[in-house]
Amino acid sequence: MFNFSKALLPLVLIGLTACSTPPRSAGAQDLSVEFHSPAPEAAAETETTVTTPPPSPNRQAFFAPTGGSIPARVTRAITPEAPLRMMIVGDSLADGFGMFMKQRVANRGLPVSVDNRGKTSTGLARGDFYDWPGNFAAMAAANRPDVVVFHFGANDNQPLRYAAGGSVPYDTPEWEAAYRAEARKMLQAAAATGAVVYWLGPAPDRDAHRNSLLTRANVWFREEALKAGAHFISIPAFAAGPSGEFVTTAGGTTIRAGDGSHFTANGYYLVVDNILRALERDNPGIFNPPSVEVAGLQ
Repeated sequence: MFNFSKALLPLVLIGLTACSTPPRSAGAQDLSVEFHSPAPEAAAETETTVTTPPPSPNRQAFFAPTGGSIPARVTRAITPEAPLRMMIVGDSLADGFGMFMKQRVANRGLPVSVDNRGKTSTGLARGDFYDWPGNFAAMAAANRPDVVVFHFGANDNQPLRYAAGGSVPYDTPEWEAAYRAEARKMLQAAAATGAVVYWLGPAPDRDAHRNSLLTRANVWFREEALKAGAHFISIPAFAAGPSGEFVTTAGGTTIRAGDGSHFTANGYYLVVDNILRALERDNPGIFNPPSVEVAGLQ
């Protein structure tokens, strides 16, 4: 019995280590395990197209900036020799958008270099776990992206804790003010490098507590982005129900994963295609010939 237990002990320890919470953890869900493997090989050979009804007038998907210091358009020429430098930044959902954006631009032969900086279990609320404003400022200054895509919110329904110490209780007016300030830091860092910004308003979540924040965050992100000169893309406008509620399908296609937070491959492509449509709408002729139909975009 002693020998059996001794032999089993390393396996038990490995299991406990795998299930334990790392030091200084964000305390947020690791929502991206399902999509940390490469996109399906079939996607590299045949392009997946997801069709959805156009957003209704009261569900606008694309919002143009109203001012601010962030440029509205890419000003340099984009060629195969000098491709568009796109950086995708944020949580595990951003990681998925980054992976499938790489697939999409490769399939279409677009002159785009995708720098995927999505990081699992991160957000704007836990600077003590991962300081997005500080880290993004450094990576943007080093890599000088032409376009930055932001996605946050899925891990942020918790107290806000700063990298330097101190915290703000969740679901208070002070928390909203502090959270908006973190978003502004991201926008200011992008402006400092001259990058065009597309901020994604998060899709609804099946979890009611998380979804309560995401619904409000859509409004906050839109307001802060547009004031700073960034573009805003509302994912709920094309990936939610008529009243903005969580749904699993769009246009007859399953777009949401079983965890109620992530997307399926088709769902990720749906979001990626809308990013490309917005980019081409805002920068006529950036890809020649155009990769997608942009007529009629709001």
